[in-house]
Amino acid sequence: MICVTISANSVRHYTSCSCIFVLGGNNSIALIQIVMKKRIVRLILSVLVVALASCTETETKSEKVDNAREDVRDAQEDLDQAEREYQEELKSYRESIQETINANRARIAEMRAEKINARADAIRRRNERIAELEKRNNEMEARMEEMKNTSKENWQEFKREFKNDMNELGQAFRDIGKDNVK
Repeated sequence: MICVTISANSVRHYTSCSCIFVLGGNNSIALIQIVMKKRIVRLILSVLVVALASCTETETKSEKVDNAREDVRDAQEDLDQAEREYQEELKSYRESIQETINANRARIAEMRAEKINARADAIRRRNERIAELEKRNNEMEARMEEMKNTSKENWQEFKREFKNDMNELGQAFRDIGKDNVK
C-alpha cells in the first residue's frame, strides 16, 4: 500500500493494485477498514487455493504411484510371458533338431550296413565320407547342447547359423547317395 499526502486538509490517496481510493475526513477510516478486509479476504482465498491445490497434488501423486506400480506389474507380466514363449520356442527347436540328428544317425547306420560292389579305394572313400558325416552330426548335437548356456540375445543368430549348418549336413547326406560307385 502506498500512501501519499496531498494537502493539509488530510486528503490522502491509497493505491491498491489498479484501484485508487481518495480518503478524507470521517469516511477515510471506514474505507481503510474495507480495503483491509478485502486484502484479508484475498489472502484467505489465496491460502485456500494453495491448500486445495496441494491436496489435489497429493492425490495425484498417490494416483501416479499406483499407476506406476500397475505399469511395473504389467511390464513384469509381459517379460514373464516373453520368457515363457522363448523357453517354449527353444524346447520346440531342440526337439526338432534332435529328431533330425536321430534320423541322420539311423541313415548313417543304414549306409554302414549297406554292402556295395565297388573297388576298394571307392569303398574306402565312401567310408571316410560316412565317418565325416557322423562326426559332423555329433558336432551339431554338441552345439545344440551348448545352446542351453547361450543368452536370449544370441538365440536368433545361433538359430540362423545352426539352420544353415544343418542344411549343409543334409545336402552332404544327399550327395553321398549320388556318389555311390558300383
